[in-house]
Amino acid sequence: MSLSRTVVRLRYPAGSFTRPVLRPSTLRRFFRVKRDQRRFLTTKHTSSLSYIPDVGIIVDKIRRCISTQNVGALHQQFYGLFRMLSGEGKDKHTTPPLTEGEIHNVLLSLASSGRHHDLDMVVKILLDLPMLCGAEVGVKEYNVILRGLIKNGNAQTILNWLMDMPQKPKNITPTLVQWHMFFEWCAEAGMAKLLHHSVSKMHRSGRRPTVKTFEILFKAHFDTGAPIKKFYDSLDLMDNNSLTYDENFANFLYDGFVKLGLADRAQEMKNVYWKRFSKKSRATDPEVIERMESIEREAEQNGIVAAVNLCKSLQRDGFTLVPHILTLLIRRTHRLDYLRYAEAELHIKASLIHWAILVSNAVRAGDLTGALSIYEESKSSGITPGAPLIHPIVNALCTTSSSLDDAAIDRALELYKDLAEAAPVPQFKQEQQPQPEHRHSPGPDANLYNILFRAFGVSKNVRKYFPIAHSLLEDMDARKIELSSPMAVASLAIVVMRCASSFDDALKAYKRICKRPNVPPIDAKGYQAILSTLTRLSFGHREKLPSVWHYFEVVKDMRTAGVEITAPVYTILIRHLALLSAELPREERDALAAAVRRAHDHLTLDPSFTPDTVLWNQLMDCYQRVGLFAEAYRVWEMLFITGRFNQASVAIIIDACGFANAWPMAAQVCLKLTKHGFKFNLRAWNTWIECMCRVGKLDDALKVVCLEMGKDQPNIKPDVNTVKVLLSFAARTNQQDEVMDRIKRYLPQLWHTLPTEINGYLIRERTAVVDPK
Repeated sequence: MSLSRTVVRLRYPAGSFTRPVLRPSTLRRFFRVKRDQRRFLTTKHTSSLSYIPDVGIIVDKIRRCISTQNVGALHQQFYGLFRMLSGEGKDKHTTPPLTEGEIHNVLLSLASSGRHHDLDMVVKILLDLPMLCGAEVGVKEYNVILRGLIKNGNAQTILNWLMDMPQKPKNITPTLVQWHMFFEWCAEAGMAKLLHHSVSKMHRSGRRPTVKTFEILFKAHFDTGAPIKKFYDSLDLMDNNSLTYDENFANFLYDGFVKLGLADRAQEMKNVYWKRFSKKSRATDPEVIERMESIEREAEQNGIVAAVNLCKSLQRDGFTLVPHILTLLIRRTHRLDYLRYAEAELHIKASLIHWAILVSNAVRAGDLTGALSIYEESKSSGITPGAPLIHPIVNALCTTSSSLDDAAIDRALELYKDLAEAAPVPQFKQEQQPQPEHRHSPGPDANLYNILFRAFGVSKNVRKYFPIAHSLLEDMDARKIELSSPMAVASLAIVVMRCASSFDDALKAYKRICKRPNVPPIDAKGYQAILSTLTRLSFGHREKLPSVWHYFEVVKDMRTAGVEITAPVYTILIRHLALLSAELPREERDALAAAVRRAHDHLTLDPSFTPDTVLWNQLMDCYQRVGLFAEAYRVWEMLFITGRFNQASVAIIIDACGFANAWPMAAQVCLKLTKHGFKFNLRAWNTWIECMCRVGKLDDALKVVCLEMGKDQPNIKPDVNTVKVLLSFAARTNQQDEVMDRIKRYLPQLWHTLPTEINGYLIRERTAVVDPK
């Protein structure tokens, strides 16, 4: 039966449950639940009766899953294995059950799938690797995972994995080989834009690009016929990473353009490369460079002791040990004992830069406590606090979440105080010299103030930091430091707005900050933060709802400043009004509904902006949440007539019909959609099921789930969420047993995958582990 025929039938009172291939009397027998069949469903679950297979059985099943690449079954079997090895069977199994090669095959299969829960399982396996196969996590395992991710082909997932590697088991910094595996795949796939973006971000993982990295990038530009601007942008990126002139790369550039038949351009680019990078060329003996590289390679591959021994060996051969050697030895670690060992063995005193490397690596690995400990140890060792030491920690303390606690901000302020006292204002004035590009000032700089102001802006206790913000502004003036970031200006405006006593005061305070001398104009991101703050302001009973007038006064400022008005400008307000609908008492709903209508008026009367489907969907959802079903339906009709609706639009209007108890309207929506050949996705199907349940058609909803849902759509099947919807409404009439019995009869595969407890309902019969075969 098609969806349209189902809708036509369901527009009237529910009748018999029919299907062309089965007689109604037969179906009634199938769906009748006997008393003895309900008993197993309501008996309390006892975990001791569950069947727990032997480790050997689970391992055999894992091996079969590896050969068939059954990722779903791998999850099930590994959870059982973890339970056995760390729980009841922990003392019985001392020998690792799997080989390293088998684990590598498992990691490859999971990474090739690339879904979030598969990658979570990858991390879980890495954490328990010694227990599973007796091996330690190393570069080999991450190479296998990377090959799987590349096989999956989601470039953003690969980039995220490489960037987060320092925070994953063993805190391993991705190697150049691993980065280049990814870059070469990007180049072969023609993703030069993503490749450029990834190269610009890779330093955050603790690994900087090399000339070889840029050879891959420029080759991608050559292969894709990129415009000349892309080549200049990539040269800028080389410059930002402080690379030096390389004759081989110059020839590579020249040859690349010549092969494209652009000889004139080839000479031009070679000359540009020479002019920009020749002055940075290090007049260093190639043999010295080779020895430096060998020391760094030895430290990374074989550890600090082996690298220090190599340094001593080279020193005996006449090689001079310089402080930069310490940098090479600790570049990939945040272990303080490594630095202490290298200092003592090589008789080289660590400088602020070396301590800053350890701090940065600790922060990058997610060890903020360790970073603070290293910082305190540096002060005990006589290191004067400097920006390279303090910046990473302050940034980590102040950007860990959108709502910071006082302890984190207070600790950041203590670090700021250390830095300010190390470079006091009078000294700063006497030594006022221009700082080299891309370098921090000796004391607090604009970036540090920007971070602190942003932290004040999101603090729950903003009034506590309001006077501190003023004192920091005075300190900036004394040090002749100007606010350099539009976001910092916006953050200051947010602080004063949140400390205002009314919407009028908040608007005046925001304008005062914007008029401060020498502040940069607020950008789109800053304005969005200010608008978001404005929606959340509340000043007692009289001014509890967001002020739409004040909101659009800020929008007017945006337009005057030449900032483009985009969808988020309206989304921020509409989404917040929708959220308020669940919090406000019923007597305040009229005022909330009026605010939604006014926002809609601004949206339709704005000649500079054309709303997209996503924004219309949000407005439709907002209308239905505040109880204005008629307005929501009018938005839907506009979307349907113009053909601009999508799956989300359908789910929202069906949901609105259900809450408004407007079954005829829901049926009409579905009939029109089926006439247009529209196919529901899983979310729309589940919303349709919920709508039927909400208007009192539980029996019909259950029949649709068992016999009709996704019938002509191979990739659409009822899932756990579908069952949860049915059970939530069945509980109101004590029909849970009937629902579960029908699911078991008609959807046995789904029934076997359901969790033991759903919405408080216990499933009693399935205790044995299901064989994935």
